[in-house]
Amino acid sequence: MKRNTFITLIVAALCLSWVMAAQSEGFNRKTYVQAVITVLRIHADAIQNLTKHNMKYSDNLVRHAIAIRRTFGLLGPMDWHAAESAKLMHKGALSSDMEVEKFRKLEKRSRDAINALVFAAHEAMEEDNREGLNEALENMKNSCNACHSYLPASVAPDVWGTLKRR
Repeated sequence: MKRNTFITLIVAALCLSWVMAAQSEGFNRKTYVQAVITVLRIHADAIQNLTKHNMKYSDNLVRHAIAIRRTFGLLGPMDWHAAESAKLMHKGALSSDMEVEKFRKLEKRSRDAINALVFAAHEAMEEDNREGLNEALENMKNSCNACHSYLPASVAPDVWGTLKRR
């Protein structure tokens, strides 16, 4: 079986399993979050693969970057009130205003990193700057981890497999 056909079948199977999970009684917050994380990982892996190998589907780099931005919108970032009510910030924080400001900065950094990823994908297509795209992808993953490192695993899972909790 050709590799591209195999990848298409895997993505279709994941989407089908997502739909089936949604229809089952067991579909809850945790399974929803895991399904969205799976979609994020698929698009990130696709970008990494397409930057390593110049192939017929390399022109999909931008589509995968846009898909990451849209998928991110399905989950995050959480609003401050949810974070505060779950007591997710450091015990030693200076003040409530400082915590809110820190949260807003982390949120903005994540959105900026995702927008930079989309820009880098366009640049990779126009100028064949694949290194810049890989760097933007790593920056985006790091911005996700910056927020998640403050949150408990029950609220913010380790999406990329590189998270170190604070």
